[in-house]
Amino acid sequence: MLNTIVAESVDELTGKLKAALKRSGATLEKAVTSIVKEAWTENKRVVFDGDGYSQEWHKEAEKRGLANLKTTPDALPWLIQKETVATFKKYKVLSKRELESRYEVFTEQYVTNLNIEAETEASIARTMLLPAAVRYLTELRASGLEDLVGEVEPLVKELHFAMLKLEDANLDENHPAGVVKEALYMRDSVIAAMEDVRDVADRLEKLVADDLWPLPKYSEMLFIK
Repeated sequence: MLNTIVAESVDELTGKLKAALKRSGATLEKAVTSIVKEAWTENKRVVFDGDGYSQEWHKEAEKRGLANLKTTPDALPWLIQKETVATFKKYKVLSKRELESRYEVFTEQYVTNLNIEAETEASIARTMLLPAAVRYLTELRASGLEDLVGEVEPLVKELHFAMLKLEDANLDENHPAGVVKEALYMRDSVIAAMEDVRDVADRLEKLVADDLWPLPKYSEMLFIK
C-alpha cells in the first residue's frame, strides 16, 4: 500500500517536472523549486509538529478536514474506494477483485482476532481474577474488617457483572449477520465490554493482596526486578 502511494506521488511529481521543463524552458533547479513549493502548499495541512497522539492533534486534524480513521472498521473500507482501486489498477499492483478479497479477509481476521481476545479475557476474569478477589473478600470477612469488605465487595460484584456482559456480547448468536456488520458490532459492543472488564480488574488489582493476585501487577512489572 505505502509503496504504491509513494510510486504514485513520485510519478505525479516527475510528470509535473517534465511538463515544466518542456513548457517554460526553465532550469532544473527553478522547476524543482516551483513544483516542491506547489506540493507543499497543497499538502501542508497534513504536517503537525506536536504530539501526534494527543487530543490536540485530533481536534486540529478535524479543523483541517483530514480523515480520522480511529478503528480498523473505519479504515478497511478505503481498500475498495474508487481512488484506491484506480491507483492499484494503474500501477498493476492489484485488481479490483483482489482488493475486494483482501478487504473481506482483513475484516474476517479482525472479527476472529477480537473474538479470541474477548474469550481469553473472559476466561482470565472468570477463572483467575474473580476467584482471587473472592478469596480475598472471604479473608476480609473472616477478619471482621468491615470497612475493607465495603471497599472490595462492590468491585467483586462489578467484575462478575462485567464478565457476564462480555461473555454474552461475544456469543456467536448475538452477532449480526454479515462480516462487515459483525466487525462494527465487535468494535462497538465487544471491545466496550472488554474495556469494562479491564477497568474493574485494574481497580481490584490495587486492593487484592499480592499473594492472591494471580497475574503480575503493574508495580511488579515496572519496579520489581
